[in-house]
Amino acid sequence: MYMIISPTLTSVNVYIFEVKMYQGCNKTALCSQKHIAEGFYELLTEKEYSRITASEICKKSGVSRQTFYSLFSSKENIVAFILSKEYSFNPNEECRCQGHPTLKELSLGFSSFIVQKSDFIDLLEKNNIIYLMQETLYESFNCCSDVSAEQAPAGMLPPDLATDFVASGLTTIAKHYVKNRSSITCDQLEKMIYTLFSGEYFPR
Repeated sequence: MYMIISPTLTSVNVYIFEVKMYQGCNKTALCSQKHIAEGFYELLTEKEYSRITASEICKKSGVSRQTFYSLFSSKENIVAFILSKEYSFNPNEECRCQGHPTLKELSLGFSSFIVQKSDFIDLLEKNNIIYLMQETLYESFNCCSDVSAEQAPAGMLPPDLATDFVASGLTTIAKHYVKNRSSITCDQLEKMIYTLFSGEYFPR
């Protein structure tokens, strides 16, 4: 069960969802998962996320409702699956580094990533489900951390807090980019990330 808090100027939106999907190695099940994800993605390009039904997903992907619910517990889990398989940001690969990237590496790597994946991120933003991207980013950065919350020395910023902060900030930047991408270049996006995370935005 995951809880994501998304602050706005007027309110705080709390999203709670449970990641529950098939994670075994049965070839038939994995093939069906792939077909469901592809069918769902196609539907998402045709209509609003909130209007997509399980029946439509099953018909589009050619699977039964029983098969669908044995592999995914919800539409959110299909989105999480697509994000993890096709649109996952891997810090080590995208930033070409080992362990946590430097701010400069992160700014360059994530700006390129957003531009390349902007079409799908745009779909998430337009359907108000971009918060799911935050959890994927959290997991990606968590995997390259070599310090757990329990291992953190006294006085050190808790790794899980830092990771959540970074994931949340990058998700917000991705949302801003897809809403304004016609007027933001990749270089400008890179500088935007660096400025916000370095603290340069605040006066000294």
